[in-house]
Amino acid sequence: MKEGIYFAIGFLLTVLVIPIVKRISFEAGYLDRPGDNPLKAHSLPIPHSGGIAFLGIFSLLVLIVFLTDDIADKSKLFGLMMGGIIVSIFGILDDLKQVYATTRLGSEVLAGMILLFFGQGIAAPFGFGILLTLFYVVGAVNAINMEDGLDGLAGGMVIISFLGFAFLAFKAGGSAELLISSVMIGVLIGFLFYNFTPSSIFMGDGGSYFLGFILAYLAISFTSLDSWTKFLGPILIIGGPVFDTAYAILRRLKNGAPLFTGDRNHFYDQLMRKGFTIRQTVLICWAIQLIFVSLGVLIYVF
Repeated sequence: MKEGIYFAIGFLLTVLVIPIVKRISFEAGYLDRPGDNPLKAHSLPIPHSGGIAFLGIFSLLVLIVFLTDDIADKSKLFGLMMGGIIVSIFGILDDLKQVYATTRLGSEVLAGMILLFFGQGIAAPFGFGILLTLFYVVGAVNAINMEDGLDGLAGGMVIISFLGFAFLAFKAGGSAELLISSVMIGVLIGFLFYNFTPSSIFMGDGGSYFLGFILAYLAISFTSLDSWTKFLGPILIIGGPVFDTAYAILRRLKNGAPLFTGDRNHFYDQLMRKGFTIRQTVLICWAIQLIFVSLGVLIYVF
């Protein structure tokens, strides 16, 4: 099956490319320096350039698909790549030099508009589908970004989400969605070789924004307002990050804190304060994510 081939290529390229990206990052100073920042869980400078590898490998494989495959929805796939490039660039800029929250939001909305332009959106009357599509993009991008707080946490949770969407795509016969999920599962498994605690590289905002954007694309692909199961299922497959983000927003509104200012009160932070190690915390969160994704798949399919 061609999806298996793309999975293997994504995995092998990531395993081979990440050491090169790490070396270049140290030479260029593309490092996450903790300093006195209380939001940082690490103590030494670590490259946070994993997103560059994600974007480069995914774009290469999409190019191969365009040149060699007769897959349907190539225009939507092109829109995905263009939007992914935009959110990744602004994420990388945020890694290098903090970008204003309004600028980041603008880049996410622009990426969502690109999806709509190339025919990827949620069908709904009176323009509601446009707003809902943009909400999915902004929500998923920021949800995955908020979960990127511990070694391997976001990467593992997103792998589980991609597995859920891959299953839906397989059942529905959607080759594009299955291919996208397969590629990214391979890439992220390869990345976890270097990102699981103790991490030697982070995905950075460039990586978390890119992953969130792809998850938004897949959720939009499977969302329908004709049935509550077809609406709720994809949300549950994105899973824990959605609910943790919703809780963070409510918490910050209640406390009068800026919505886009980070804190250390996420669910995984609370587990750490209860005495769990980083590895234990990440595994607990992965297990909860598996429950969310399994529930979403069951609701959607059955």
